Amino acid sequence: MAKLQDYYKNDKSLNIEFVYRDKRPDQGCKFIVTITENRSIVVSEVGWTNFTLNKFVEMLNNFPMDIYNGYFSHYDESFEWKWIEQSDHQQLFLITVFTAGDGFSYTSSIQEIRALGAAILEEINYAPHFDSK
Repeated sequence: MAKLQDYYKNDKSLNIEFVYRDKRPDQGCKFIVTITENRSIVVSEVGWTNFTLNKFVEMLNNFPMDIYNGYFSHYDESFEWKWIEQSDHQQLFLITVFTAGDGFSYTSSIQEIRALGAAILEEINYAPHFDSK
């Protein structure tokens, strides 16, 4: 499971776990986003094309990419990211994640965001293959 832990709050995290991935270029994946904060849990299923997934991982692995201008969005199911650099602490970003009609905020470092990208890439490699039979 790929995890983004909030910089300040130990009980606040975002987890991503893949249900399946069909590696064919014109196919995609399904993953579960679990958001935990103050013993509350929000779970959302997201279905993305491989194109969107690859762009998302690229954005995380090279965070922050100027091309996105602080906002990652797409045409697939909603799981969007907005971010702004924290002026009081260099290299920390306030990340707002939109999923299941709600917004959740995390403070995270560039290193942690890039580590999330690497963990998602690892999850992708071991995700169960979608069997269309």
